[in-house]
Amino acid sequence: MFGLTAGHFGSCFNESPLRHMNSTMNGIILISLGAFLLLALHLCTPLSYYSDLLFEFKDRVPSMSSPNSNKRSSFNESTSIFFKRFSEYGKQECHNVSTTAALFFGLPRAENGGEITLSTDVLHKIWIVSYAASGNRRCFGGDFYETDLSSPQWKSRPPITDVGDGSYLVELKVDEEFAGNYTFKVILLYSNFRGLEHQPDPWALTKEMLTVQIRFTTSRKRNPHLATCTSHDFMSATTWSGKWTRTKFNESCQLDKEGRYRCLGEHEECDDSQCIGNLESLESNGWVYSAHCKFRIWNAADAWKCLDGKKLFFWGDSNHQDTIRNLMNFVLGLNQEYIERIFVANVTNPSNPAQNFSLVSIFNGHADPNQNLMGLGSLYVPAYRDLVKNEFFRGRAPDAVIINSGIHDGHAWKKVHHFAAAVQTASAFWRSLLENKSSTRVVIRNTITLAAIKRSDPSNPQKIEVFNSILSNEFQKQLHSLENQLMFVDDYDMTFPWHYDFCCSDGGHYGIKPALAPWFDRVGHFYFVDVMLAHVLLTAICS
Repeated sequence: MFGLTAGHFGSCFNESPLRHMNSTMNGIILISLGAFLLLALHLCTPLSYYSDLLFEFKDRVPSMSSPNSNKRSSFNESTSIFFKRFSEYGKQECHNVSTTAALFFGLPRAENGGEITLSTDVLHKIWIVSYAASGNRRCFGGDFYETDLSSPQWKSRPPITDVGDGSYLVELKVDEEFAGNYTFKVILLYSNFRGLEHQPDPWALTKEMLTVQIRFTTSRKRNPHLATCTSHDFMSATTWSGKWTRTKFNESCQLDKEGRYRCLGEHEECDDSQCIGNLESLESNGWVYSAHCKFRIWNAADAWKCLDGKKLFFWGDSNHQDTIRNLMNFVLGLNQEYIERIFVANVTNPSNPAQNFSLVSIFNGHADPNQNLMGLGSLYVPAYRDLVKNEFFRGRAPDAVIINSGIHDGHAWKKVHHFAAAVQTASAFWRSLLENKSSTRVVIRNTITLAAIKRSDPSNPQKIEVFNSILSNEFQKQLHSLENQLMFVDDYDMTFPWHYDFCCSDGGHYGIKPALAPWFDRVGHFYFVDVMLAHVLLTAICS
């Protein structure tokens, strides 16, 4: 039996209204942000209206594919849809109405104790319908709902599709080996594309629209087969729908004197269903990320063997500095204290001096490395373009280029189409450098999800999701001649499940060096999210 939870609706209903709805309306849940009387009155609409609405949703085919499948949403498709809708926005009176409440279709009625039960290994579809304070259904898209599915062994962002008519599809799926109790949350961060404003802070809502407990049950236990990632798994310009999971963890783990989380045994290996390699090297207390494939956790010997003789070129924001340092310290066994914004070095294996590689990192947040918030506009400065070009060709062209931009661009560009024009300039610049460089691998590393109070920043999650799509789509078009050498890493999806607080970042960096020191509301912080990224990038570069 499916049901409706709606709070108090006054006396407009007939006798036993909730009982009548339970037998008539499949899977409608209303979460209101206040005592909206008009919305309650709107629910006096004949129940046949809601039945028709439900069947409309059940029969609709979403544009986003099932989570954790090889078929994913392409950046080309999502960019085209966004620009079409964004250009249409504001042309009707109903467009400029803010969302204040939501109906949720598709969740079964809670059992005793308020717990909803769903089956594992099944794709569950939930529809969100946005409503205005007047009680009218929103007629257009542009709301940014954050979705979170969490348990002690699982964290993910369930995929959500904006259909464009005020309704949104959420897809839930949990692997059978992770059956158990979960919390599912939906948070309205922005309404009406407001996250795309140059200064979006006044529009940030951060309102919990739904929080429910779900028990995922299974009648069988099996370890699903997930192929190990190779370079071919990075070649599609698509969003990832991954998950962080753990099957081994130490509940009593504490920070050590260096501020590190050494929680498991030194030789603790991954479960085969999650990853390949030494799990403890992530220092994550068992957490590991997987997407449409499982990733290799590289040991130092194999990483040095891969990088030996190579030239790596990083071009991006200060998160690259953290990733490079974490690659050197957590994977390669070095002790690098700090990475400058302009960093050029020959790196040698202290255990085998015959092994070495060259590394170049150029900051792109500003043409002046001592400043910020210029983003891709840095390429409009001739001296900066010359710096990038000279370091690119110094000695020889790179074997791998890792490109990122977005955080500084969120501040720099007042309009989305201004950023899109800057992306065209940047992609054309890189095409000029990469022409006839068929052996150079190019990795587009999506921008992170800003965390905690930074969610109301000019580079907030709604804007960065759009910017990631625009940049990835344009670079794919400009660099299509690279064929099998162009790759994409969705660090937005990797960081999203951890962006609600400061546990794993300072709001803008997920790889800050560990330290036994005060950290916002705690002592110490997790850094494994960026360490995991270092292993993902190694797979893209080396496999």
